[in-house]
Amino acid sequence: MQLKTKILKSNTKNIVFASELLKNNKIVGIPTETVYGLGGRADNDYAIKKIFNIKKRPFNNPLILHYKNSECALNDIFYDDRAIELAKIFWPGALTIVSKIKNKHISKLATANLNTVAVRVPANKSIKKLLMQLDFPIAAPSANRYGKISPTSAKDVFEELNHKIPLILDGGRSSVGLESTIVDLSEKKVVVLRHGHVSSSDIEKVLNHKLEKFNNTKLFKAPGLSINHYQPDKPVRINALKQKSNEGWLAFGKIPSEFVKPSLSLSRKKCLKEAAKNLYKMLRVLDSKKISGIAVQKVPNKGIGIAINDRLYKASKKINER
Repeated sequence: MQLKTKILKSNTKNIVFASELLKNNKIVGIPTETVYGLGGRADNDYAIKKIFNIKKRPFNNPLILHYKNSECALNDIFYDDRAIELAKIFWPGALTIVSKIKNKHISKLATANLNTVAVRVPANKSIKKLLMQLDFPIAAPSANRYGKISPTSAKDVFEELNHKIPLILDGGRSSVGLESTIVDLSEKKVVVLRHGHVSSSDIEKVLNHKLEKFNNTKLFKAPGLSINHYQPDKPVRINALKQKSNEGWLAFGKIPSEFVKPSLSLSRKKCLKEAAKNLYKMLRVLDSKKISGIAVQKVPNKGIGIAINDRLYKASKKINER
């Protein structure tokens, strides 16, 4: 019998229902402020294996663990003053910290058998209420097919994973719209593994420490490091100046009157935060159209624009490119 996926509003009754599913090693689509996640209990190999299989995600690509508060998250890692300061400023919120793992009950599948783990405390009210019902963290990668566009609504998750999971909690549209920033504190050097909502400059101000870039493309210490990622089914052309024949257009700013449909703007006011929130939604819309590809206008490479450009660059890479 085929599994039927339900979308339920994230009220108290349905959050309790979702918590019971998680306790029993079921996988649930859950809202966060960044993107929707595919959640399972982080201390159970069976549940974690389900997540990887549903997404068709390589087992060498670790998952982010979500905690109800900073104390619980820090207790599961070996932390220092750097982690304490970042947690104080950015948690709950869109920052993930990678450090050496302390909790021996966390599934080794969730950490890809590394001695480090990625942890964060989300700000979204629905997942916070869900986590309060549990005595374990939730492992939750984005709730989509591996390498494809991340979901920012319950509808997106349904389109991606219908018949594969029993429940999607509908907590409204993700307010940030891009995955969390990931910073590695497992060594003396502080390394940004993935750009996101929290900027590198903001982290540097808190730590009074220059951040290093992660250059090892063969080691997955955290999600989002694959060169082919966040990809629509249609090819993406970045830093475009104009449309080609039968191309969709994704603008940053106003759309020229001579451009043909389908044409969308990430932000007519050229607001980078609005552009980040709209990015995945608009890529999905254009990807559904009868077009040959998607051309994207150049986005300023500053602030959250750095994260936007990271996603667009990876979305534009062909599978056979290295």
